[in-house]
Amino acid sequence: MAYLSDDELLDTEGGFTGWDDGTGTGAAEETLEQALAEERLAELENELEQDEHPIYYEAELEDEEEEAAPVSDKRLKREMRAEAIRRLEEAARTEKDFRVVVEEWNKLDRNRERRERDHENLRGDVPLEYQAVPEPKLIPRWMNNPAYRQLMAGNFLDILFDCPYEMHNLTADTFISRMVEELSEEHKEVLYFLSLRLYSTTRLAAVRGQSDRNIRKLRKTIHKKLQRQMYDHLCGKQEHGGSLTLRERQFLEEYSKIARKQGKDAVIRRENKTKRRKKKNRP
Repeated sequence: MAYLSDDELLDTEGGFTGWDDGTGTGAAEETLEQALAEERLAELENELEQDEHPIYYEAELEDEEEEAAPVSDKRLKREMRAEAIRRLEEAARTEKDFRVVVEEWNKLDRNRERRERDHENLRGDVPLEYQAVPEPKLIPRWMNNPAYRQLMAGNFLDILFDCPYEMHNLTADTFISRMVEELSEEHKEVLYFLSLRLYSTTRLAAVRGQSDRNIRKLRKTIHKKLQRQMYDHLCGKQEHGGSLTLRERQFLEEYSKIARKQGKDAVIRRENKTKRRKKKNRP
């Protein structure tokens, strides 16, 4: 059995963090590309503005001599501004007075934000983990990987349980966890690579040294077993007055229709959304 390396486990294209259902990707990508283009344009304009009209914020800071001196003009200015705002807050009584206090604080916030904008470019609504600016200056693109950020934040349980024999811990549902845990090792491996890693049956057959037909037969057996257990569990839950989610009710309805026709061999198969090719009429 061939397993993936650590780098491949953190790869969003082949890992559990990536998911592409193919719906609405064109409009979303176009919107993100436009937002990124505006961001790069704002960054360029910001750099040009600083080159033409540089602002020396260090002039507002005290040097070593001024810090050692008991009295400093810059220090007095800061203390006077702080004292003025404190007196405005204490003297405020009416709604108009409080609006003046709020405006003073907003002015200080605008000045702080202006200084920050001169040194960094805020991303706005553009997500860091998808279509980030190529070759960023500070944070490499691979560090924006959701799996890497999750690992650095200390949320490493999903990564530890990302294997065929621990994947039952990925769900908080006790019944589903026990149902997956009770599968055989062979069924666990096939379910893991087909459902979590999204391998094709052809690729998994090449990895396991089996035929594609054998993998598809195993997949049908696993789905039939799990779906039957889930159906019995939901029926018992419904009989005892338990509430079901919309997805669970849809599963019961769909599985019941198939069970009336196929009996114990009932299984909900994955829909093939690709249209079949029309056969050409041979002359």
